[in-house]
Amino acid sequence: MERPLTTLRFLGGFLAPGGVLVFAAWAVQREEVVRSAAAPYAAYFCFGALVAAVLLSWYYDQSRLLCGASAIVLTVLALEGLGTDSDIVKLAAVVLLPLNFSLVAVLKERGVMTFDGLLKVGIVAAQAFGVLWIAPGNGPGSGALLDWSRRFGAGTGLPWIAQLSFAIGALALVTLVFRRRTKVEQGLLWALVAMFLSVTQIETGPPGRASDALYFYSGTAGLVLVFAVLEHGYDIAYRDELTGLPGRRAFNDVMAQLGGTYAIAMCDVDHFKKFNDTYGHDAGDQVLRMVAAELSQVGGGGRAFRYGGEEFLIVFRGRSAKEAEPFVESLRRSIADRGFVLRSPDRPARKPGPVKETKQTSAPRVNISISIGLAERSKRHSTSELVLDAADAALYRAKEAGRNCLMLDESAPSAFQ
Repeated sequence: MERPLTTLRFLGGFLAPGGVLVFAAWAVQREEVVRSAAAPYAAYFCFGALVAAVLLSWYYDQSRLLCGASAIVLTVLALEGLGTDSDIVKLAAVVLLPLNFSLVAVLKERGVMTFDGLLKVGIVAAQAFGVLWIAPGNGPGSGALLDWSRRFGAGTGLPWIAQLSFAIGALALVTLVFRRRTKVEQGLLWALVAMFLSVTQIETGPPGRASDALYFYSGTAGLVLVFAVLEHGYDIAYRDELTGLPGRRAFNDVMAQLGGTYAIAMCDVDHFKKFNDTYGHDAGDQVLRMVAAELSQVGGGGRAFRYGGEEFLIVFRGRSAKEAEPFVESLRRSIADRGFVLRSPDRPARKPGPVKETKQTSAPRVNISISIGLAERSKRHSTSELVLDAADAALYRAKEAGRNCLMLDESAPSAFQ
């Protein structure tokens, strides 16, 4: 039951806020009264949002989002004929936009003022100069581009090359969204959806209305990227990079908000230092990711955090220690029964299909367990700091008892008594 809930939480994060913004923009364009009222401000909204996206991307050192926002700016300028009124330039801008989004999404983030970051910006800028050079018919292949561009803006639908470009861009971004699950790819995908709606309006709508739609959807794309920058910055500050769980800063914020009935479970991976010394830190990182994945599936409304090193915390709002105990005990047993197969250094990037295990092909298998201390808010432990200290003391008792077990704070009744 918990795994489908995790998937639903991811889908909810994927849809908001990018999906909400794009849907709102589409709804505004469908309502004539609202659209007419917003039309005089569409250009201001467009360039204001795009400038904000560019500046925030620069400030937060996000070269991929900076290039995405810059590509949208160049596309808007080309489609509005502010640089040249050539149909070749307009078509080239539309075709290149999804490909640029795909390219910057695939590349790793190295910052803006680095060789990789400046190279990304340089690629986008070089395309702008190259398209302007081809426009007068000077460049090679300009005749073929002219043939493709004759239908563009004629109200007959997007040329096939533009449709193909958007399909490639969307497919690449959807793949990256579900593989990486970061706000950058999600933001780029929804921004691409907004830009697709804008160029579709150019092809099918009246000239005046199409221009307003271009500004409005492009501004929405810029606003989506603004949210992507802010959300990505939040993830960097509050989410542990190795395990994907909320980190200690996020836990401290939750601690400040806790009140009423709640329980805190402190979990520690048993013999983790010995495991690191035996198998190496890369294998230790694999163990931490595996344990974090299990903790993220805990039932009972628990929320897991990485506290530091091999220590994790689970907060149960609205539950006593007695009520949270069965969920934590089930989690402990799940980790102990699962076992852990070490990855070999030459393991392929993709998980291979089922292979019959032999003495030559079987990978080392080790048993991983965790010890847990559980405490609740009570008259004796009236603050979150005291509850955390009590959970830590219970964890210490669990280790003294032989590890791979759960101990409750001495003042809390057990559900199994």
